[in-house]
Amino acid sequence: MLTIFFDFQSKTPLYEQLYLFIKRAIQDNELHPDEKLPSKRKLATHLKISVITVETAYNQLLAEGYIRSVPKSGFFVQPFVKLKPTSKRKKTSNLLPIQESFAIDFRTNRVDVNHFPYDRFAKIEREVMLDQYQASINQSDYLGVLQLRERIAELLFEYRGIEVGPESIVIGSGSEHLISLLVLLLGRNQVYGVEEPGYLKNYRLYLDYGAKAKTIALDEQGIQVKGIGDATVVHVTPSHQFPKGIVTTIQRRMELLNWAYEKSNHYIIEDDYDSEFRFSGIPIPAMKSLDQLDRVIYMNSFSKSISPSFRVSFMVLPDLLMEQYHKYYSYFTCSVPVMTQLVLARFIQNKEYERHLNRMKNLYKNKRDYLIALLKNSVFGSEIEIIGEESGLHFLLEVSSSKSAKQWIDRSKRYGVRMYSLGEYRLESTASSEDQTIVLGYSHLSLEEMDDATKRLADAWKELF
Repeated sequence: MLTIFFDFQSKTPLYEQLYLFIKRAIQDNELHPDEKLPSKRKLATHLKISVITVETAYNQLLAEGYIRSVPKSGFFVQPFVKLKPTSKRKKTSNLLPIQESFAIDFRTNRVDVNHFPYDRFAKIEREVMLDQYQASINQSDYLGVLQLRERIAELLFEYRGIEVGPESIVIGSGSEHLISLLVLLLGRNQVYGVEEPGYLKNYRLYLDYGAKAKTIALDEQGIQVKGIGDATVVHVTPSHQFPKGIVTTIQRRMELLNWAYEKSNHYIIEDDYDSEFRFSGIPIPAMKSLDQLDRVIYMNSFSKSISPSFRVSFMVLPDLLMEQYHKYYSYFTCSVPVMTQLVLARFIQNKEYERHLNRMKNLYKNKRDYLIALLKNSVFGSEIEIIGEESGLHFLLEVSSSKSAKQWIDRSKRYGVRMYSLGEYRLESTASSEDQTIVLGYSHLSLEEMDDATKRLADAWKELF
């Protein structure tokens, strides 16, 4: 008969103490395979506990497979398989790379956290939860919530001149997700061309998703059509190229469209990221609005207009690709939570998005102007040139010096300022004038931080001129 000495002062219930005792006995081979356990009533009487306590312990052992129940015979021990002895794996420390911390960081993937419409979003979230979410809680459209796709279609027509219905729009949680869908739709046998310098994450994504990828050089008009070569799909940022800030000329856009019309497997992915913020001149029309043969896949997100962590992106698929999506991938589930989509749809419908975007345009324009004035009026102002500041939330700083951007950046780090060279957005560094070019993201910085950064740079760079 099993004998266990219970700890009645312990917070662990008696059934759990009994369960653990029997489990250890089986694991240590003190109870052998096929050995019969005492009946629930006999064991309860022996241990002076309730039958319910024994029954609960037996049921847990049964659920985990330590014992089996044979009708009219009782409970029997199941064979226990021990793990084969192996050398103990050494614990790896510092699995995550150590992140350096700087007083000022000019990175490009941030927004101003102090002017996010927290109160409006909170109010809309409560409204949606109370009067709309119940009707949608069991719904999951693989293209995304219809209300949001309708609002996005309205924004595209109003801001980008793109006439498209909600039935052509697919919503996803970030460009990573949308690119994975495009690789499925277009095929892994295609060659995907990306800009260089550019957002190299896209290059790596295409490779990681099993496709082929190549880089294509730029000139002053944008991506070079003559450099496309064997690429069949070209991923471009024509409204404000990242990171060089080039606006692709209308001539080059037409050349790209003509290239896409040459063959049935040629497509252009127009990544309109960062296009909402143009500070001078009229808005640049999207390539999709010029496309007459439905060869442009338009892609954008709310990362810069709302926040990077919001994780809502979308794309407009040509009819042929949308037919394939319906045919082969209708079992997919939209990766953005329904609640998030409903809130964003109402945020747009109530004109809150438009008001927020206008406020942020003014705010970022003032920040840009303030930072440029600080840099030009600094002790090193005569040694620099500002490039690509007309739109987007970053610009380039070109230093007139024989020193490389790396030397300027290394000196800046010692004084608590993190900057990024244009060469960091290339797969391979090349000796050129770009070696003296620095990429400055400013949207998340306060005016005080800009003042501080300029003073630190003056101290850091004084020995390099």
